[in-house]
Order: sequence, then structure tokens, then C-alpha cells
Amino acid sequence: MDSSAPESGTVNEAVNTVPPCPSPFPSTVRNIGVFCPAGAPPPEKLAKGCRKLRQWGFHVCLAVPDSAPDRYLAASDEERVQAFHQLLEDESVDAIMAARGGYGCARLLDRIDWQLWETSPKPVIGYSDLTALHLGALRHGITTGICGPMVASEMARGLDEPATAAFTTAVHWFARAWGAGECSTEGALASATVLQPGAASGFIVPATLAVLVSLLGTTHMPDLEGAILVLEDINEAAYRVDRYLTQLRQTGVLQHLSGLVLGAFGGCDYPEWLPQTFEEFAGHVPGPVISGLPFGHRFPSLSFPVGRTGFLEAGDEIRFSWL
Repeated sequence: MDSSAPESGTVNEAVNTVPPCPSPFPSTVRNIGVFCPAGAPPPEKLAKGCRKLRQWGFHVCLAVPDSAPDRYLAASDEERVQAFHQLLEDESVDAIMAARGGYGCARLLDRIDWQLWETSPKPVIGYSDLTALHLGALRHGITTGICGPMVASEMARGLDEPATAAFTTAVHWFARAWGAGECSTEGALASATVLQPGAASGFIVPATLAVLVSLLGTTHMPDLEGAILVLEDINEAAYRVDRYLTQLRQTGVLQHLSGLVLGAFGGCDYPEWLPQTFEEFAGHVPGPVISGLPFGHRFPSLSFPVGRTGFLEAGDEIRFSWL
């Protein structure tokens, strides 16, 4: 994954306008915490995303460092992890959303109070670099994460046509990740391709490929035996995607999966080489493998729960569901 970290800033007040679609959050969520575990969000985008949350009637609790960004990070590691701990400790906060990704979540893993997170397992929502936090949480048995939209990116999208339809789709897909959900060939899986047929069940692990591979060999990497691994990435050349998948093969990860799902790999140099690469590595997975899922650094994107039980069927029809 190759992305930049823009400047940080403050958040403006909400604007009283009608939200573009119903709230994707369950009725149990009233207060949403927003933090910056990686890069610094552009102030105007953070403000816009927070306004959308307020339009749905949520109180937004911002845990954003006041200090200037530290290089490509929103703030120092200590400040960023303190902000996260603050939201975990705040009993009024029902869910926690990342402002944006970038880079920096892996730097926090050695500093996180895992006992605090285990006793306050609030949903932590985000994707991209948030893969590091989701995998670290999974390693500690925390399965409340959602690989989904972020405040200063997806939530800050404009709503001019046809963006309104895309935003509504993204919100609908995000809503399904909170409870039992399903994809079918009539909907999100219409463009998916079966690389290896079969049926499998296992815990779902959605991840950005480069971030997942960076945790191999660390104490924060969960055991993926029996998992349905859902991978995506952006701005990675075809040979680098090959390199990451080779590492997953050589460490035995692919051989112990229940199934593999490949999402979007946008911004790739020589994208015409990816299908052959995916077909080659599909042969190392003992279960079903599909590609072409609308998931990742694209809009709209599917959202997935982290660690919940899923079911994948790949044959004449493709079905992907979770409990």
C-alpha cells in the first residue's frame, strides 16, 4: 500500500441538512468516537465526514491530537495511542471510527493496552492501514472490528449525482457488516470470478495485503488457520503483489486457509498480469478462491466484519455470507 499523509486540522460545526440515506449504524450506537491512528486527515474532509455523522443524529467525540503532524503521522505514537485509549475508556462512546488510513497503526501495536481493549470491545471501524489494528485485535481474541468506511475519506465524499448512488450503496454495504449479511451473484458478486470452486466456512479476515504481510513473524499476527481471507490493496505493482503472495505461501498461510477472496487492486502497474498471478496462487489454497470482489480502495466498497464466522460457496453461483 502506498499512500500519503496530508495535513491535520480542526473540525467545523455541523450543518443542519437532510442526510442522503438512512443511517447504517444499529440503534445501539448513539455516540461515535473519531481518532487518527495513522496519517493526518485534511481538516476540511474531517469536518465534512463529521457533519454527515451528525446529520444522522450522532454525537461525535473527536480524539484528535492538537499538536502538529509528526512527518507522515497525525501525531507522535504516544499521542495517537492515548487518543485511542481515551475513546476505549469513555463509556459514552459506542463505536470508534478512524479518520483515515495512511501509515502508522503498526507502530501502535506495542503500546496498546490490550486488556483495556478486551474489557471494552467497541467496534473499531476502518480499513487500509487499520488492518494492523484489526489483526492485532484478532490476535487477542477481539472480534468486534469492522473493515469499513472512514470519516475523512468515504464519509466525506460529495453527493452530486452519480456520487449519491455510490454513497448510498457504500452505506448499505456498511450497514450489512454490523449483523448477519450476504453477498450474491445478483448483487456485489456479479463481477466476481471463480478461480477455484468449492465451499468453506471459517472466520472472516478482511485485510490490505501489504499491511498483513508486514505483520508476519511479529507477536501481533493472528493464526489464520481456517480463515476466509479477504485481500485487497492499492498502488502495488503486479510483481509486488506476487512477492506478498509468495511470502504468504512460503510461510504456510495460504495452505491453511479455508478460502480466499480477492478484492480490488487498483493503481497497479501491469494490471493485465494480475489474473495469471491470482490463478497461480489459488492452487495453493485448499478451499474455494474467488476474485473481482468490489472491496478495498474503491468506491463504493463492501464492508466486512472482522473475525466473525463466514461461509463461501464458489461454483455455478457464488455466495458469501456471515453470521
